Amino acid sequence: MRINAAGLALIKEFEGLRLKAYPDPGTGGVPWTIGIGTTRYPDGRRVSPGDTCTEQQALDYLAHDLQGFETSVAGMLRVPTNENQFAALVSFAYNVGTEALRRSTMLRFINDDRFADAAVEFGRWNMAAGKPLAGLARRRAAERELFLKPVSDEIQVGDFPPMQPVAAIQQPTERPMAPILAALLPSLISAIPQLGKLFGSGPKTDKTIAIAEKVAQVVVDATGATNLQAAVETINADPAKRDAATQAVQAVWYELQEIGGGIGAAREFSVRASAEAAPFYKMPAFWISLALLPLLYGTVYAVLTGAEGFTNELRAAIASSVVTGVLGAVAGFWLGSSFTTSRSRGLGATPTTE
Repeated sequence: MRINAAGLALIKEFEGLRLKAYPDPGTGGVPWTIGIGTTRYPDGRRVSPGDTCTEQQALDYLAHDLQGFETSVAGMLRVPTNENQFAALVSFAYNVGTEALRRSTMLRFINDDRFADAAVEFGRWNMAAGKPLAGLARRRAAERELFLKPVSDEIQVGDFPPMQPVAAIQQPTERPMAPILAALLPSLISAIPQLGKLFGSGPKTDKTIAIAEKVAQVVVDATGATNLQAAVETINADPAKRDAATQAVQAVWYELQEIGGGIGAAREFSVRASAEAAPFYKMPAFWISLALLPLLYGTVYAVLTGAEGFTNELRAAIASSVVTGVLGAVAGFWLGSSFTTSRSRGLGATPTTE
């Protein structure tokens, strides 16, 4: 089944049309959105700040997005629905995410053939960051009306105001952490305890805010969720998704350290990664060490073979300094010991996640 004209008009009206990428109103950042609620392009790339599109591209993105939502919603239903009911559910899922619908009381009522009870549930989904939003309340009311309307009572596109381009949101150069990100950060740290090393008693600086935003983006990407709130709910409910999110954070740990500064937490995180019995080639430290070796060999080779005018003593001194410096950095990261010692230290330091 495909979404009907009434459902399509509803989505267009409440999503709006924006030809320049804008941040999620809740997080002030990811997921960035463009067109008519699109967060990922048809080729799988995430929408990024500064992206633009034409109105026709926005419609093409929407058509592509809706195919996935239609398939997901149809796969959840165990009872027949009419086209208005199906369209209302697709609009709902397009806004809150398919996983939210899958776990909802609304879907349980529908599959129990309790459509009147399911209709009431629309009104309960009007909150963002713990606060009711008038815009969400209006959308839920429109979806409920469509859900309850017999198919014979045709809904015209004119029942909703025409879609108009929305002015691009101007981002302030400096801003505090978005309320929903601040509210969900403790849940992220609880699910991925290693993140506590980055934030300590809580985000207070521009650097820690930047780290939090990066972590949020990584977790949303890793879970395939539509927004951070859905991602947190997913990793709390699904251990496999939590592991995927943890691995994704591990993969960018050094980028996070570059944002926040300091090698101590990176070293500690590597030890914790080894404690989880991860293969050595998946450990962040292995790759940073490996990346330093070409620098070591290349510099030594250049000094010994291509440095004209240098005395043999000077060449030897330069080569020795490079070797000492690079190997010292690698050894320093590995706690001044071998790979086996680093792993053995980590084996007794696995944090509890209960």
